[in-house]
Amino acid sequence: MTIEINFRLKEVLIIALPILILSINVVFNYSLFQTYAQNVPADGAKTATSVIIQRGNNPILQISSNKQAYKPGETIVITVKNDGKYTLDFPDSLLGLTIRDTKTQEKAGLLGLQVLSQLKPNESKIFQWDQKDIDGKQVQPGTYAARTSVSSNSSKIPSVAAITTFAINSD
Repeated sequence: MTIEINFRLKEVLIIALPILILSINVVFNYSLFQTYAQNVPADGAKTATSVIIQRGNNPILQISSNKQAYKPGETIVITVKNDGKYTLDFPDSLLGLTIRDTKTQEKAGLLGLQVLSQLKPNESKIFQWDQKDIDGKQVQPGTYAARTSVSSNSSKIPSVAAITTFAINSD
């Protein structure tokens, strides 16, 4: 019985593992890694954990918030940075930035112009969110995710997404 189970497990792994690896490469068309990093601004205050999406050892897109937790009504500062070698094109003036409650998936009240925007290599843009929902009311306490993404048809510039999370505490 044990020999039969071990043989079947090996059989499954021999078939499934290459398919899984091939699927990942086909879906992403390149190797995608997430690196979690702590940024330390000039004043020495630690920022929230940011997510850097990179291709091989070349970071492409980074997003971070200036803190990990906020009081209700406190301004949240989000930075989007292009760490890649190529200019990234975004669908709107917010660089594709969206903020959602991770539990309810309710979207924050950020409004951007529907104009193509670019982020050049090593360039970053800062956005401020006043914790208001689309109706202009204070959002509920909870964990929120700020996300941005870039879609590309170019082989030089991959399609990538980056996300960071932060908490809004109750009073």
